[in-house]
Amino acid sequence: MTAFGATFTLTINAVAKTLNRIRFDGYNSEYLLRTSTEEYRLFIRNSDAKAKVVNPLLRGLERHNAEVVHRIFATPTTPEVLRRVYTVWESYAGDDQTAVGNFVTGALADIGSSGFVANQLLWIA
Repeated sequence: MTAFGATFTLTINAVAKTLNRIRFDGYNSEYLLRTSTEEYRLFIRNSDAKAKVVNPLLRGLERHNAEVVHRIFATPTTPEVLRRVYTVWESYAGDDQTAVGNFVTGALADIGSSGFVANQLLWIA
């Protein structure tokens, strides 16, 4: 079973980039869009992790990771450019999935906002 489809669309600067799934093993997927000048890769990973503090009511720690890599190929006059963004979130197995979803969605919306990113690019903390 997969929650994600055979394609995944990223929108970068109002331009849709449709990546095709090239690998899927049930817990991890990889998507790719390659042109003559650049490529986009999306990695989606899910795993169990060992919790540092064991909570007997909420057993097991679940880790979710998404990573997007943008590679602009080198030319005879310009070097290769590599850009990467990724996110990781963890929650205990048995936690309220709705609450986890609301937390992750809200946090990523805010730290992914253009204002937050602009400040980070200016080294503002």
